[in-house]
Amino acid sequence: MKTIDYLNTTFVQQIMQDHFKNQTISVQDITLLDVDNSASILVALTATQTESSIGHFGLEVNYTIDGLPQKKKMVMKIKPHGQEIVNMLNMLSQLCGGELNSVYEQFKHLTGFYYTHLKEQEIYEKLHPLFTPVIYGLYTDQQENIYIILMEYLDDVDLLNTVMAPEKWSDQHIKSALKQMAAWHSSMLNNVENVDLELWKDAPSLQQMTDLLPLWNALLNNAADKFPELYDPLRVKTMRTAIQEIPNYWQQLEKLPKTLVHNDFNPRNSCFKTQNGEIEFCLYDWELATFHIPQYDLAEFLCFILDQDRYDKRYEYIEYYREELARLTGKYSSAPSFHQELYMATLDFGIHRVGLYMMGHTVSPYPFLPRVVNSFFDAISGHSLN
Repeated sequence: MKTIDYLNTTFVQQIMQDHFKNQTISVQDITLLDVDNSASILVALTATQTESSIGHFGLEVNYTIDGLPQKKKMVMKIKPHGQEIVNMLNMLSQLCGGELNSVYEQFKHLTGFYYTHLKEQEIYEKLHPLFTPVIYGLYTDQQENIYIILMEYLDDVDLLNTVMAPEKWSDQHIKSALKQMAAWHSSMLNNVENVDLELWKDAPSLQQMTDLLPLWNALLNNAADKFPELYDPLRVKTMRTAIQEIPNYWQQLEKLPKTLVHNDFNPRNSCFKTQNGEIEFCLYDWELATFHIPQYDLAEFLCFILDQDRYDKRYEYIEYYREELARLTGKYSSAPSFHQELYMATLDFGIHRVGLYMMGHTVSPYPFLPRVVNSFFDAISGHSLN
């Protein structure tokens, strides 16, 4: 695939017209813009392993919509097929060596990455979350393995890719994100209408989490072996026990209402716009979305955003989110039950997502990850499954 074939007026007009079906689109000209692709870990790693042109490409588009002239900065996101991401992650496991090298191969299609090329289009086309970037066009050609999203260019925004600077997130920013998170989770709670469930058949479940027990242990062993300063014996023991308890605590999770969680809800994929003097949360990169209890996104977000100097704020933010979710759903009035469910979701985040992050960290270090790992262990301290 030649990227230049898609960065032209004819193609951009076509996908914009398909998206804005009830209006007339005419694209006059396009100017290419620079875009930083480094923040997208999956794209950056996969790009080195594929012959396809993938990544984010900036465009300034001059067009008319029903005859009215417009000039917008846009980003064309050309996505790799999920199989390419699966292969890239399998390669990382091989570079880690040891037990992980042999175990990951068996489970590589079951960790939530195989359908990444279709999930984001599905969400933008059918569910229209209110706090995503503006979408200008979508294009899918499964025979040619072409998956494209044309979206708003996020340049005049605040806190874009602040994963290395969580201290920039004020109390107002955090609560704005939590409020939008609760609104999304409440709207999708036990709601699977309008989505192709085939794309989410690898969502976590009692069966899936139990089947992958050898992988969870291999990921933990890799983290403990490669980064003993982060995974000391006490932390390893804690995680080993959590993995052993998966069949038990997932019997409880299985019975709880599920929602469509972003599953990558952190400062790498978010920013704030200012509208009429008010900050407005924006969340993008939905390719890892999955079904889990609402607290799962909350667990990840707080592990990323709370550094040691704000661990004491964790309970306050959890309660802010719980009260907002309870107001919107009429559920979750019991704080003890909510916190226990959050604890189980946090364990899942640490076993699965943090385990995979540590696999990548072994090969290509992520400067933000030690802070996230420490915040994760603070989040689960003082809790138990009893």
